Amino acid sequence: MRRRGFTLIELLVVIAIIGILIGLLLPAVQKVRAAAARMQCQNNLKQLALAFHNYENTKKELPPAIAGLHNWVPFVLPYIEEGARLQGYDFNVGWWLPPNRAIVIQPLRLVQCPATPNPDRIQDKPEATPPNKTGAVSDYFVTTGVHIDINLSLPASQQFATSTDLRGVLIPNLPTRMAQIGDGASNSILIGECAGREDVWRGQFMTPVNFTSTPKVRARGGAWATTDNPYSIGQRVAWDPAFGPIPGPVRINNSNEWGHCFYSFHSGGANFAFADGAVRFLAESTDLWMLGALVTRSGSEPISPEW
Repeated sequence: MRRRGFTLIELLVVIAIIGILIGLLLPAVQKVRAAAARMQCQNNLKQLALAFHNYENTKKELPPAIAGLHNWVPFVLPYIEEGARLQGYDFNVGWWLPPNRAIVIQPLRLVQCPATPNPDRIQDKPEATPPNKTGAVSDYFVTTGVHIDINLSLPASQQFATSTDLRGVLIPNLPTRMAQIGDGASNSILIGECAGREDVWRGQFMTPVNFTSTPKVRARGGAWATTDNPYSIGQRVAWDPAFGPIPGPVRINNSNEWGHCFYSFHSGGANFAFADGAVRFLAESTDLWMLGALVTRSGSEPISPEW
């Protein structure tokens, strides 16, 4: 008896059907991965917010954004059972100097957004006096307030007055008491995403960090321990003229340069932890004035309940 096999046409039809099914499945898989990365990012921010609250419960104040030669990260790590990572860390010397150098060059998963390409990047910033400021990077930062340059991107009727308290929840070299957050902890951003540093990202296009090109290329403050990490948002004039201007409007996901604004690799917006510990996703379409109002801790701006 002859056994009937597949004809070439039948085989091609089966292959075509499999190809169609894979084509239908891939977008679904990508959406699931993106959703998982967004949720993990939110969990990271939640853990960091809890660390701040545990610190505040103990010290009765929040840590400074920068304290001398160190930023906020080494101060809060012990409050989320990461204290062992800092064994041997010396607060009397800079974060980039021995013995701290060997510690901060190690990646810290808690400050890495899983949606960011190449999460184990290393900042290696040349210094006039060696050694370089070298350390593993972070995708999160605390904003110290609203830079007055933000007014260059706002209509006259929405511009922030110079007399307004433009400070963020955390500020350099001084602690913050919860009572100083006059706008309310639920209306004040504590931590936001500024991912991809020190490479420069504009829109979805990346330019690798380059300290020798003209103009130079650097998205300031990549390392998780760096004192370049906290800064105010909305800056339009370059902090160093050698880096040139930033194109495009100040808004979420336009650029990760200089504290220009918040930036993430999530579609449509970015994640934020607020001073009350809540984590929220803000859309790219969030009004710039509203974003600035959420950054200031006691600007007395009228925040609408729908934001």
